Amino acid sequence: MDAEKKKGCIQRAKELGPHYEKTLVGCGHCSFAAIMDSLREHGVRLVSEEAEEKIFSGLMGLTGGFGNMGIGSCGALSGAAFAVSLATRITKEENAKDKANRWLAYHDVKKYLGDKFLERWGSLTCREIQIKNFGVALNSRIPERNKELFRVASEKGCGTPEQCTIALAAGWATEGILKILERSPKERERIKEELTSTRSSKKFWT
Repeated sequence: MDAEKKKGCIQRAKELGPHYEKTLVGCGHCSFAAIMDSLREHGVRLVSEEAEEKIFSGLMGLTGGFGNMGIGSCGALSGAAFAVSLATRITKEENAKDKANRWLAYHDVKKYLGDKFLERWGSLTCREIQIKNFGVALNSRIPERNKELFRVASEKGCGTPEQCTIALAAGWATEGILKILERSPKERERIKEELTSTRSSKKFWT
């Protein structure tokens, strides 16, 4: 895929994110749908249509910080991370033969999403990201708070591709996926070797 087409694919994912939030409602499945639909429109399919539908259903419960509880990982991040990990394509057979293969998926999710979320919001959790975006965290399991959340989000411009968390997650994931799919077997092994030999010195905690 040439550079212009890649740019269009990334932008399309960012546009679909807020569109799906308005029509399908929910960050986990909406970020995933935005990524998958944009990739497919640009000639890339990670899984079959049937598998995609099942994954969509599975991701729905991860919306709103896990079961819409607000205290878990951002749903947009979860849906996008699922798509990135799919693109890495580590199979059960591969991982059984060499468990170091799993570090490729960890690496890709961290690099293309985790690091970007931390840079922009300083957190991966729904509640903290709400506070960064809106100045307040609202429990959307309560009907009145749910309406208030949508109102505040609209006022803050979160329905736009450049502000919506779902849009940004979808865009970052799509960009990462396009890079992952172009990675050669040699590059894949180089990254794995580097991760295996240096990960003990790169910790988030001790």
